[in-house]
Amino acid sequence: MLQNFLLQFIPAMEEGLILGVPLAILLVILRRSPHEVYRKNFKTALKWGFWLSVFVIAVRVGTRNAISREVLEGFSTFITLLGETVMIFRLFKNSADVDKLLKISICAVVITLFVYHGFEIWLLPVGAGIAALGNYFETVFLTKFAGFICGVLFAFISSFLVYKAAAALNDSRLKFVFFVQLAACMLQQIIFLIQILMARGILTGEMWMDLMAPIINHSAQLIFVIFAAILVLPITLFSQPKPERLSSYNPAQYRKVLADAIHKRRWGAGVIVALLLMTTTSSAGSYVANKQAEIVPAVPVTASQGSVDVDLEQIKDGHLHRFVYHASTGENVRYIVILKGGSAYGVGLDACEICGATGYYERDNQVVCKLCDVQMNKATIGTRGGCNPIPIEYAIADGKLKVPQTELEKNAKIFK
Repeated sequence: MLQNFLLQFIPAMEEGLILGVPLAILLVILRRSPHEVYRKNFKTALKWGFWLSVFVIAVRVGTRNAISREVLEGFSTFITLLGETVMIFRLFKNSADVDKLLKISICAVVITLFVYHGFEIWLLPVGAGIAALGNYFETVFLTKFAGFICGVLFAFISSFLVYKAAAALNDSRLKFVFFVQLAACMLQQIIFLIQILMARGILTGEMWMDLMAPIINHSAQLIFVIFAAILVLPITLFSQPKPERLSSYNPAQYRKVLADAIHKRRWGAGVIVALLLMTTTSSAGSYVANKQAEIVPAVPVTASQGSVDVDLEQIKDGHLHRFVYHASTGENVRYIVILKGGSAYGVGLDACEICGATGYYERDNQVVCKLCDVQMNKATIGTRGGCNPIPIEYAIADGKLKVPQTELEKNAKIFK
């Protein structure tokens, strides 16, 4: 029961935070702007982003293949990066006139952030609902739904604390905190875009694989970069100098000013408490959530005459099978095999070009990515793209499934 709760709570919390925290700080900045039009644009974009995310998930569920998750999120991320770049150069530019380019960038960032992360958030209850097959009053579904609600609620409360703490900063420190938060978000977005370009075959070559393999394999830890950027906010708040005592203040007035400053710092303390809960949940909570969803143990295999062979009798049951080959460079190269139907097999590395070497497991007769919980269509396993396993060459002969030893050796770097 705890596992089902955390499997919904953790991604809902993390996606909600990546969406809510930068928007909360941006709203504080816009509220200090003399131009009301920026705030109106922000609120309008919030509405558009929310309803667009609902529309996209409805189309995705209703048509299955009409919207590619990879294309949607890649395009949204690209537009978000462009908008964030514009904001970096124009948001703090003192101007008596309304900056039209800044207006457009604010709308673009808010909408595309909501489309991307809102889509990811809505996928959680929708996926749980589809898996429940109409049994919505059973313990498993209710536990998952409770985890989703609590995760979204926690992200909202944390974003509100960030908003209040940011509002307590002076302008220069608010600018610094916003830049740090934006840089953390942009780093994550750039890595995601590079992964998509690699998956699409646009970025190829040993250089990109050597550069990205360690990052992809540890992509789950990128959320802690966001957490670290959030931590800058209370640290900056607590380091603000004590309010000056103006000559016009009498003792009572100055005590009130000091009391207000102390009160504002409490929002920073609230952010720290929330961060401790976020970090604990994303680390220890993830371990508990994934502990029971163990992937099938990998069966060691060796090469003989340049080929790694597996008896068909061993893999013809239609279930997921994992094998591991010890490469000459020391890496343990894992690959999966599953009978798709008839005499057709799905064969690929136990890794994908988006999520890295995190692996797959079988759930309810479906192959599922262990990192992002995406279910694979068995018919697509063995083809490149999306979250599918990276395909590898194989042949069927003499009652065996044969994988060339060179194929596994050349992919060893993915499992560094």
